[in-house]
Amino acid sequence: MRPFAVLLVLLANPAFAQYTGPAVEACRAYAKLEMKREGNRAQDVVIERDQSLAIQRYTRKLGTQFVSSILTGNGAVVLENAPSAELSFICLLADEKRALFFE
Repeated sequence: MRPFAVLLVLLANPAFAQYTGPAVEACRAYAKLEMKREGNRAQDVVIERDQSLAIQRYTRKLGTQFVSSILTGNGAVVLENAPSAELSFICLLADEKRALFFE
């Protein structure tokens, strides 16, 4: 009976269902591009692959732009000559490999 209870707890826990696909790298690259465009002196953007990283399939239009997924999670911006700045982010995706928005 005890192994069944442990299995039930593991299957019911959503923390084990974090996202691991190509959208993470697409959002990270888009965030770096946006920071460069804004003139920010960030060296890198790091997206943590932990239990808070999740993707929601959206498949609707926001205004006139089609959005297929929303990726959310935590990360950090690595700054020159300063401590890293932690952040929570939202990234809108046209598909798994094309980011549209990162905040």
